[in-house]
Amino acid sequence: MKKSPLLSTLLLSVWLTSACEESIPPTPSAEAPAPEVPTAAPALTASNCTVLTTAQVSASGDDGAGSVAANSQDDDLATRWSGPGKGAWLTMDLGGSQALTGVAVTWHQGTTRQNHFTLSTSDDGVSFTQAHAGTSALTSAVQTYAFGAQRSGRYVRITVNGNTVNDWASITEARACGVQPVSSVDSGPALPRLPYLQSVGPTSALVAFRSGVSCTPYVRFGPGSDLSRTATATAAGWRHAVKLENLSPGQTYSYVVEACGSTAGVRQFRTASGAGTSRVHFTTMGDFGTGGSLQAKVLERMAQGSNVGELILALGDNAYSSGTEQEFQDRMFKPMAALLRRVPLFATPGNHEYVTDQGQPYLDNLYMPANNPAGSERYYSFDWGPVHFVSLDSNCAIGLASSDRCTLSAQKNWVKLDLAATSRPWKVVFFHHPPWSSGEHGSQLAMRREFAPIFEQYGVDLVLTGHDHNYERSKAMKGDAVAASGVKGVPYVVVGSGGATLRTFPGSQPSWTAYRNNTDAGYLSVVVEGGTLSAQFINPTGTVRDSFSLTKTVPATSAFLVSPASSVETPPGPVDDPNHPPASLRFPQELPPADRPEDVADLME
Repeated sequence: MKKSPLLSTLLLSVWLTSACEESIPPTPSAEAPAPEVPTAAPALTASNCTVLTTAQVSASGDDGAGSVAANSQDDDLATRWSGPGKGAWLTMDLGGSQALTGVAVTWHQGTTRQNHFTLSTSDDGVSFTQAHAGTSALTSAVQTYAFGAQRSGRYVRITVNGNTVNDWASITEARACGVQPVSSVDSGPALPRLPYLQSVGPTSALVAFRSGVSCTPYVRFGPGSDLSRTATATAAGWRHAVKLENLSPGQTYSYVVEACGSTAGVRQFRTASGAGTSRVHFTTMGDFGTGGSLQAKVLERMAQGSNVGELILALGDNAYSSGTEQEFQDRMFKPMAALLRRVPLFATPGNHEYVTDQGQPYLDNLYMPANNPAGSERYYSFDWGPVHFVSLDSNCAIGLASSDRCTLSAQKNWVKLDLAATSRPWKVVFFHHPPWSSGEHGSQLAMRREFAPIFEQYGVDLVLTGHDHNYERSKAMKGDAVAASGVKGVPYVVVGSGGATLRTFPGSQPSWTAYRNNTDAGYLSVVVEGGTLSAQFINPTGTVRDSFSLTKTVPATSAFLVSPASSVETPPGPVDDPNHPPASLRFPQELPPADRPEDVADLME
């Protein structure tokens, strides 16, 4: 049978293209490919490779006969990219920075030649850094080339420096391997309480949450976007606090909670900065746990951008009106769920928490450090960068706790030793009842009498409190008066403006008050950097209503030492019977907001 002129022309074109690509001088018999069925292959899969999607692909050139760069992404083993000369390259653009682990390649005629190549990555598509160099094996199967370590980049380039037959580059399929972005969307049955970060330190963190059924959940986590490590709960139950260990100070980590068929989407947090770090940004507020409108407005402002800082200090009255299990759930954890998934909260108990069993639900819901001799979470300390933080239980100090729970003398003895031991250049103390206040409750004189001399003796820089539903900042105080000029004093700041109904000041502004405000809800944002502490009281519209700064001479960062009293060790919390759900966790219906003045009225001082 006679061939048609068109068919003959096509065959000649294919032969000439093959000869040009594959040998110099051309050796058609060595290059004629085996007959291939031109049908699309399944999507490329490779062992030890999570395939990432290529947004665009480009090359240094091609053979001019249809073997273009796009062929390397079409899942068709009958097509290929071919580029002439040593140094020919193929670049995959992933559309955005990805966590990269390697490259998977199917080489054209991989059973008859070995290709010499390098793999490199880039953030901008201009400057590339080599990640791997090697020679392909003799196989037609896909080959995965792993990088020595995970790296990030948007562009992945394969540069071919010839092969054992000629100087052409010829690739059938190529894909970047990496860590597939994990969804931030929760899936499966909703967790009754979403993850919240607790007792985050330089090398460890707790991820707490509650499940709808009893199980032994686990947390996947790792630095950056990596999720290759796993931490498992120590026991089955409904209330969980999974400890992540062997972390690095001041680093960002991703985590995903897997619990009883529920998956909490990926979130990130930052570990505490270590000794030698000169900067920290934190926020603080008290009297916020209402589940109401003012609280929502304050939280909305804090959640924007980086407003919230690296950690939150909660100054008490965290769950109105009695600190019950359900009030913590409905009026603290639900409204704050989004924030607490990415920023740790360090708390102190308020008088409203003490209404229920001297604050036992507070202790059951929060996982605070316990680095005092009593092993109690009622008062504790921790370090974050240049600041040593101390949380005191003012309820205990003014006589609201029974002696088997907490005593004034034990707390005073401990805080003296703790403050004396730290070498961090800044010291911040926080608790609920204010030693200096012109608000409705007035100054808590027992707290002033018992603790102000200690603060002055050990160089405390700032004291933060709540209780009165307003904002007020004192001048630098020493003893019972404003510190004399040239004498170091301690400023006391009341930030009882986090969400409870604001209250009027009963009298005129006293001479020792630097600024006070009972018309704006809001929070205090504090940045410590080197020898300067800068603070701003910010209302829900973002308006700065008060600002102040403190300065001091601080030692070189190399002189900072880790305080032996500041390890972040936390008791395990309540232990559930895995076969019986705790009755205290069953609520008939959600509580309404505590938005009225009577909802936040004091039941005990």
